[in-house]
Amino acid sequence: MEINDDRETAAVFEDAVAFAERVGAVSLFPAEERIVRGLMAVPPYELAIMTSSDLSQVSGASRSSIDRLSRKLGYPGLKEMRKALLLEGASREAKAASGEGQNTGQIADRVMQAIAMRAQAFSRSLQTSSDLDTLVEQILNARQICLFGAGESAAVCSAIHLRLVRLGLPMQFSEEHHTQVTLASLMRPGDLAIAVSHSGNTQSLLWATGAAKNAGATVAAICGSVSSALHNMADIRISLPTGMGLPGSAEVLGRIIAVGLAEVLFQCVAAARPDLSAASVRIDDVFAERRS
Repeated sequence: MEINDDRETAAVFEDAVAFAERVGAVSLFPAEERIVRGLMAVPPYELAIMTSSDLSQVSGASRSSIDRLSRKLGYPGLKEMRKALLLEGASREAKAASGEGQNTGQIADRVMQAIAMRAQAFSRSLQTSSDLDTLVEQILNARQICLFGAGESAAVCSAIHLRLVRLGLPMQFSEEHHTQVTLASLMRPGDLAIAVSHSGNTQSLLWATGAAKNAGATVAAICGSVSSALHNMADIRISLPTGMGLPGSAEVLGRIIAVGLAEVLFQCVAAARPDLSAASVRIDDVFAERRS
Protein backbone atom coordinates (compact mmCIF):
# COMPACT_ATOMS: atom_id res chain seq x y z
CA MET A 1 0.00 0.00 0.00
CA GLU A 2 1.50 3.29 -1.08
CA ILE A 3 -0.32 6.54 -0.50
CA ASN A 4 0.89 9.67 -2.24
CA ASP A 5 -1.30 12.31 -0.58
CA ASP A 6 0.12 13.35 2.80
CA ARG A 7 -3.27 14.12 4.33
CA GLU A 8 -4.71 10.80 3.17
CA THR A 9 -1.73 8.95 4.60
CA ALA A 10 -1.99 10.73 7.94
CA ALA A 11 -5.67 9.82 8.12
CA VAL A 12 -4.93 6.13 7.56
CA PHE A 13 -2.38 5.87 10.37
CA GLU A 14 -3.15 6.59 14.01
CA ASP A 15 -0.41 8.02 16.22
CA ALA A 16 -0.52 4.85 18.29
CA VAL A 17 0.47 2.65 15.34
CA ALA A 18 3.99 1.38 15.91
CA PHE A 19 6.76 2.29 13.52
CA ALA A 20 7.30 -1.35 12.54
CA GLU A 21 3.61 -1.74 11.76
CA ARG A 22 3.68 1.35 9.58
CA VAL A 23 6.68 -0.06 7.69
CA GLY A 24 4.82 -3.34 7.15
CA ALA A 25 1.74 -1.57 5.83
CA VAL A 26 3.42 0.09 2.86
CA SER A 27 5.52 -1.04 -0.05
CA LEU A 28 9.07 0.25 0.32
CA PHE A 29 11.74 0.62 -2.31
CA PRO A 30 15.13 -1.03 -1.54
CA ALA A 31 16.62 2.39 -0.76
CA GLU A 32 13.81 3.11 1.69
CA GLU A 33 14.31 -0.28 3.34
CA ARG A 34 17.96 0.60 3.90
CA ILE A 35 16.94 3.88 5.54
CA VAL A 36 14.54 2.03 7.85
CA ARG A 37 17.21 -0.51 8.87
CA GLY A 38 19.69 2.27 9.57
CA LEU A 39 17.26 4.27 11.69
CA MET A 40 16.05 1.29 13.70
CA ALA A 41 19.65 0.33 14.52
CA VAL A 42 20.34 3.63 16.30
CA PRO A 43 20.23 3.36 20.14
CA PRO A 44 17.60 5.64 21.75
CA TYR A 45 20.18 7.60 23.76
CA GLU A 46 21.84 8.58 20.47
CA LEU A 47 18.61 9.14 18.55
CA ALA A 48 17.46 11.67 21.15
CA ILE A 49 20.29 14.07 20.31
CA MET A 50 20.76 13.41 16.61
CA THR A 51 20.32 16.25 14.15
CA SER A 52 18.76 15.81 10.71
CA SER A 53 22.29 15.76 9.27
CA ASP A 54 23.22 12.97 11.66
CA LEU A 55 20.17 10.98 10.58
CA SER A 56 21.19 11.42 6.95
CA GLN A 57 24.68 10.11 7.65
CA VAL A 58 23.62 7.12 9.72
CA SER A 59 21.00 6.08 7.18
CA GLY A 60 23.08 6.88 4.11
CA ALA A 61 20.28 8.97 2.62
CA SER A 62 19.56 12.62 1.99
CA ARG A 63 17.34 14.67 4.30
CA SER A 64 14.73 14.93 1.56
CA SER A 65 14.66 11.14 1.11
CA ILE A 66 14.13 10.60 4.83
CA ASP A 67 11.44 13.28 4.89
CA ARG A 68 9.60 11.60 2.00
CA LEU A 69 9.79 8.28 3.81
CA SER A 70 8.35 9.79 6.99
CA ARG A 71 5.33 11.08 5.08
CA LYS A 72 4.95 7.76 3.31
CA LEU A 73 4.74 6.09 6.71
CA GLY A 74 2.01 8.48 7.81
CA TYR A 75 4.02 10.94 9.91
CA PRO A 76 3.62 14.70 9.35
CA GLY A 77 7.38 14.91 8.95
CA LEU A 78 10.83 13.77 10.03
CA LYS A 79 10.51 15.28 13.50
CA GLU A 80 7.45 13.17 14.32
CA MET A 81 8.99 10.00 12.89
CA ARG A 82 12.11 10.46 14.99
CA LYS A 83 9.99 11.01 18.09
CA ALA A 84 8.12 7.78 17.43
CA LEU A 85 11.36 5.87 16.93
CA LEU A 86 12.75 7.34 20.13
CA LEU A 87 9.69 6.40 22.21
CA GLU A 88 9.56 2.88 20.83
CA GLY A 89 13.29 2.39 21.29
CA ALA A 90 13.15 3.62 24.87
CA SER A 91 10.26 1.26 25.53
CA ARG A 92 12.21 -1.70 24.13
CA GLU A 93 15.22 -0.87 26.29
CA ALA A 94 13.08 -0.53 29.39
CA LYS A 95 11.69 -4.02 28.78
CA ALA A 96 15.05 -5.55 27.92
CA ALA A 97 16.61 -7.94 30.38
CA SER A 98 19.43 -6.72 32.55
CA GLY A 99 22.77 -6.84 30.78
CA GLU A 100 21.39 -6.42 27.29
CA GLY A 101 22.41 -3.46 25.17
CA GLN A 102 25.28 -1.13 25.90
CA ASN A 103 26.42 -0.60 29.46
CA THR A 104 28.03 2.58 30.78
CA GLY A 105 31.53 1.30 30.09
CA GLN A 106 30.69 0.61 26.44
CA ILE A 107 29.13 4.05 26.04
CA ALA A 108 32.23 5.63 27.58
CA ASP A 109 34.39 3.70 25.14
CA ARG A 110 32.34 4.94 22.19
CA VAL A 111 32.62 8.53 23.35
CA MET A 112 36.38 8.31 23.83
CA GLN A 113 36.83 6.63 20.47
CA ALA A 114 34.81 9.41 18.83
CA ILE A 115 37.04 12.02 20.48
CA ALA A 116 40.17 10.15 19.33
CA MET A 117 38.92 9.95 15.74
CA ARG A 118 38.14 13.67 15.71
CA ALA A 119 41.58 14.45 17.16
CA GLN A 120 43.30 12.40 14.46
CA ALA A 121 41.27 14.07 11.72
CA PHE A 122 42.14 17.49 13.13
CA SER A 123 45.82 16.57 13.33
CA ARG A 124 45.86 15.57 9.66
CA SER A 125 44.12 18.82 8.73
CA LEU A 126 46.63 20.94 10.64
CA GLN A 127 49.55 19.13 9.03
CA THR A 128 48.31 19.69 5.49
CA SER A 129 47.39 23.36 5.89
CA SER A 130 49.59 26.44 6.26
CA ASP A 131 47.04 28.19 8.49
CA LEU A 132 48.56 26.87 11.72
CA ASP A 133 51.99 28.23 10.75
CA THR A 134 50.41 31.57 9.89
CA LEU A 135 48.51 31.69 13.18
CA VAL A 136 51.61 30.90 15.24
CA GLU A 137 53.53 33.63 13.40
CA GLN A 138 50.76 36.14 14.08
CA ILE A 139 50.67 35.16 17.76
CA LEU A 140 54.40 35.74 18.07
CA ASN A 141 54.29 39.16 16.39
CA ALA A 142 50.98 40.59 17.63
CA ARG A 143 50.96 43.71 19.75
CA GLN A 144 47.86 42.39 21.49
CA ILE A 145 45.82 39.17 21.22
CA CYS A 146 42.09 39.20 22.01
CA LEU A 147 39.91 36.10 22.20
CA PHE A 148 36.20 36.12 21.32
CA GLY A 149 33.66 33.36 21.93
CA ALA A 150 30.13 32.91 23.24
CA GLY A 151 28.55 30.18 25.34
CA GLU A 152 30.52 26.94 25.37
CA SER A 153 32.99 28.38 22.85
CA ALA A 154 34.01 30.83 25.57
CA ALA A 155 35.43 27.82 27.45
CA VAL A 156 37.69 27.17 24.46
CA CYS A 157 38.82 30.81 24.53
CA SER A 158 39.55 30.48 28.24
CA ALA A 159 41.70 27.39 27.61
CA ILE A 160 43.71 29.19 24.91
CA HIS A 161 44.06 32.26 27.10
CA LEU A 162 45.27 30.30 30.13
CA ARG A 163 47.89 28.44 28.12
CA LEU A 164 49.31 31.32 26.06
CA VAL A 165 49.38 33.83 28.89
CA ARG A 166 51.85 31.50 30.63
CA LEU A 167 54.31 32.32 27.87
CA GLY A 168 54.10 36.00 28.72
CA LEU A 169 52.06 36.84 25.62
CA PRO A 170 49.79 39.94 25.65
CA MET A 171 46.49 38.07 25.96
CA GLN A 172 43.04 39.60 26.57
CA PHE A 173 39.83 37.67 27.24
CA SER A 174 36.51 38.22 28.95
CA GLU A 175 33.47 35.95 28.88
CA GLU A 176 31.15 38.96 29.13
CA HIS A 177 29.90 39.88 25.67
CA HIS A 178 29.90 43.67 26.01
CA THR A 179 33.47 43.55 27.31
CA GLN A 180 34.45 41.52 24.24
CA VAL A 181 32.96 44.21 21.99
CA THR A 182 34.76 46.88 24.04
CA LEU A 183 38.11 45.12 23.65
CA ALA A 184 37.45 44.60 19.94
CA SER A 185 36.68 48.27 19.33
CA LEU A 186 40.00 49.26 20.93
CA MET A 187 42.10 47.01 18.69
CA ARG A 188 44.24 48.36 15.89
CA PRO A 189 46.53 47.16 13.08
CA GLY A 190 49.15 44.78 14.42
CA ASP A 191 46.67 43.16 16.83
CA LEU A 192 45.30 39.63 16.51
CA ALA A 193 41.68 38.64 17.17
CA ILE A 194 41.03 34.92 17.66
CA ALA A 195 37.34 34.05 17.33
CA VAL A 196 35.95 30.63 18.27
CA SER A 197 32.56 29.30 17.14
CA HIS A 198 31.26 25.90 16.08
CA SER A 199 28.55 27.33 13.84
CA GLY A 200 30.42 30.46 12.85
CA ASN A 201 27.14 32.38 12.82
CA THR A 202 26.65 33.42 16.45
CA GLN A 203 25.53 37.04 16.21
CA SER A 204 27.19 38.31 19.38
CA LEU A 205 30.50 36.80 18.26
CA LEU A 206 30.19 38.28 14.78
CA TRP A 207 29.57 41.70 16.32
CA ALA A 208 32.79 41.59 18.35
CA THR A 209 34.82 40.02 15.55
CA GLY A 210 33.51 42.54 13.01
CA ALA A 211 34.46 45.39 15.32
CA ALA A 212 37.99 44.01 15.62
CA LYS A 213 38.34 43.64 11.87
CA ASN A 214 37.00 47.13 11.24
CA ALA A 215 39.59 48.43 13.72
CA GLY A 216 42.36 46.89 11.60
CA ALA A 217 43.11 43.70 13.57
CA THR A 218 43.96 40.43 11.88
CA VAL A 219 41.16 37.90 12.45
CA ALA A 220 41.80 34.19 13.01
CA ALA A 221 38.74 31.92 13.11
CA ILE A 222 38.54 28.55 14.83
CA CYS A 223 35.32 27.33 13.29
CA GLY A 224 33.33 24.22 12.45
CA SER A 225 31.64 25.53 9.30
CA VAL A 226 33.51 26.61 6.17
CA SER A 227 30.37 28.27 4.81
CA SER A 228 29.77 30.46 7.86
CA ALA A 229 29.96 34.23 8.19
CA LEU A 230 32.91 33.93 10.59
CA HIS A 231 34.88 31.73 8.20
CA ASN A 232 34.31 34.20 5.39
CA MET A 233 35.31 37.14 7.57
CA ALA A 234 38.58 35.62 8.79
CA ASP A 235 42.09 36.20 7.50
CA ILE A 236 43.32 32.93 9.04
CA ARG A 237 41.05 29.89 9.15
CA ILE A 238 41.45 26.87 11.43
CA SER A 239 38.66 24.47 10.47
CA LEU A 240 37.47 22.01 13.09
CA PRO A 241 36.82 18.47 11.76
CA THR A 242 33.25 17.75 10.72
CA GLY A 243 31.35 14.49 10.43
CA MET A 244 29.30 12.56 12.89
CA GLY A 245 31.80 10.49 14.87
CA LEU A 246 29.16 10.18 17.58
CA PRO A 247 25.56 10.95 16.60
CA GLY A 248 24.29 14.28 17.86
CA SER A 249 27.60 15.31 19.38
CA ALA A 250 29.20 17.32 16.58
CA GLU A 251 29.33 20.58 18.56
CA VAL A 252 30.57 18.95 21.77
CA LEU A 253 33.30 16.98 20.01
CA GLY A 254 34.34 20.05 18.04
CA ARG A 255 34.80 22.08 21.22
CA ILE A 256 36.76 19.31 22.93
CA ILE A 257 39.13 19.21 19.96
CA ALA A 258 39.36 23.00 19.95
CA VAL A 259 40.46 22.91 23.60
CA GLY A 260 43.24 20.58 22.47
CA LEU A 261 44.31 23.28 20.01
CA ALA A 262 45.22 25.43 23.03
CA GLU A 263 48.04 23.02 23.86
CA VAL A 264 49.06 22.77 20.20
CA LEU A 265 49.47 26.55 20.07
CA PHE A 266 51.37 26.60 23.38
CA GLN A 267 53.86 23.98 22.17
CA CYS A 268 54.26 25.57 18.71
CA VAL A 269 54.93 29.02 20.16
CA ALA A 270 57.36 27.61 22.73
CA ALA A 271 59.20 25.69 20.01
CA ALA A 272 59.48 28.79 17.82
CA ARG A 273 60.57 30.99 20.72
CA PRO A 274 62.23 28.88 23.44
CA ASP A 275 62.97 32.03 25.44
CA LEU A 276 59.26 32.48 26.09
CA SER A 277 59.20 29.23 28.03
CA ALA A 278 61.10 31.02 30.79
CA ALA A 279 57.89 32.84 31.71
CA SER A 280 56.08 29.54 32.16
CA VAL A 281 58.93 28.24 34.33
CA ARG A 282 58.74 31.34 36.55
CA ILE A 283 55.00 30.84 36.97
CA ASP A 284 55.51 27.19 37.90
CA ASP A 285 58.16 28.19 40.44
CA VAL A 286 55.78 30.65 42.11
CA PHE A 287 53.07 28.02 42.41
CA ALA A 288 55.60 25.47 43.65
CA GLU A 289 56.71 27.83 46.42
CA ARG A 290 53.12 28.36 47.52
CA ARG A 291 52.36 24.64 47.56
CA SER A 292 55.51 23.60 49.41
